[in-house]
Amino acid sequence: MTTPLLEVRDLKKGYRLEGRPPLEILHGIGFQLAPGECRPVCGPSGAGKSTLLSLLGGLEEADGGEIFWKGEKISGQSRSQWANWRRGAIGFIFQSYHLLPELTVEENVRLPAMLAGVHVGERWEDLLDQVGMTLRRDHLPGELSGGEQQRVAVARALILEPDLILADEPTGNLDGTSASAVLDLLVRMVRERQKSLLLVTHDESVAAKVGTPLRLLDGRLA
Repeated sequence: MTTPLLEVRDLKKGYRLEGRPPLEILHGIGFQLAPGECRPVCGPSGAGKSTLLSLLGGLEEADGGEIFWKGEKISGQSRSQWANWRRGAIGFIFQSYHLLPELTVEENVRLPAMLAGVHVGERWEDLLDQVGMTLRRDHLPGELSGGEQQRVAVARALILEPDLILADEPTGNLDGTSASAVLDLLVRMVRERQKSLLLVTHDESVAAKVGTPLRLLDGRLA
């Protein structure tokens, strides 16, 4: 039996609000993701989709449960251990792009490798070519459309060849035509590289292009 790339067991998360009862977000989530598998995470606003991605990427700490990566437990690590693991294992794509405005397209794509001290050779050029942004390599994010910025974000997420891409509503800020083009590009590039993808969306048409959905409702898998 193939070891799951990612396994989540009984994951819980809540927030304490001053003067109010604790707000429980996730209630015992459990699932597996196989190497090379792509799945959308669906559900209404407030269902816990983005919180789940934050926990899986080590951006927030769970209140309970366990997370396993390639069969080894990674939950319970220190912040520095999470950061070291995340750098090589996870690529993030956000709804708001999160490109650094003072850096060019090329610099934004190369930034994760520079911060990690990893030599990637000409990979950044290949990625820019694949996302159709080679001719815009010297442009700043403010000179690009939303769809173009998200294409750059896709290239940046793949620069270190992570095994898993976590995408949080990556087409949410785009018009219909741009959203479809970016989604098709992302899914194609992930599958060509035999990577895995968890993509948060509330849009059923987006989910249908990604794979079999994980459906969250009131913090539980439906």
